[in-house]
Amino acid sequence: MAITFIPQKRKQQYFLLAFGTLLLLGMGVVWYQFIREAPLTRFSTQPPPPQSVQIDFRIFENPAFLELGDPRPPIPILLPGEVGKPNPFTLPQ
Repeated sequence: MAITFIPQKRKQQYFLLAFGTLLLLGMGVVWYQFIREAPLTRFSTQPPPPQSVQIDFRIFENPAFLELGDPRPPIPILLPGEVGKPNPFTLPQ
């Protein structure tokens, strides 16, 4: 029986086909990213200048605003000994 090398040749053809496809894809990516010209833009790439912001502080003089008063009661000042709960891990004295 003769030994044939047809399967080896077919593997080599598939390998060359895959290699050629990868080579073409790689060249396409390089062309798309680096070589082709940038598209022309119709619009300016610069953002518009910021508009000036004017804050009306006269609201703080309004009698309706002055009626509101403080939004919450003042926070009481605690002495250092009165802060927190008693430590549950200390022995009672």
